[in-house]
Amino acid sequence: MRHLRSDRGAATLWSLALTFMLLLSGAVAMATGQIAVARQQASVAMDLAALAGAQSVGQSIDQSSSQQCGQAELIAQANGAVLISCYLDRGDVVVSGTVPAPGIVQRIFDFIGRPFASIAASARAGQPEK
Repeated sequence: MRHLRSDRGAATLWSLALTFMLLLSGAVAMATGQIAVARQQASVAMDLAALAGAQSVGQSIDQSSSQQCGQAELIAQANGAVLISCYLDRGDVVVSGTVPAPGIVQRIFDFIGRPFASIAASARAGQPEK
């Protein structure tokens, strides 16, 4: 009996397709993990910045936000974040900032033509009530 069509090489194509799908799912998992880590880094940096600003509220006679926000900015930069806004709200220091997106995520979004510049977070901290 003669076959009209040969299946020779079909296993190679299926193997290549499966390998591509495994690599793609690995890249997606890695990018998702990097985004989660960057989000946590942004959150921790803003928490620490707000706490630093709140600590200097209690130590300062001058209640303007310049000293508190200066402290918050130093701590944010030390943790790899950029402070976007900082202000005093009834004795609490409110900060928001960003961390840069991870490298692989930047490359993926650049490849598909959509910018993904940074990951944002915010925090609020104040002096404990007495």
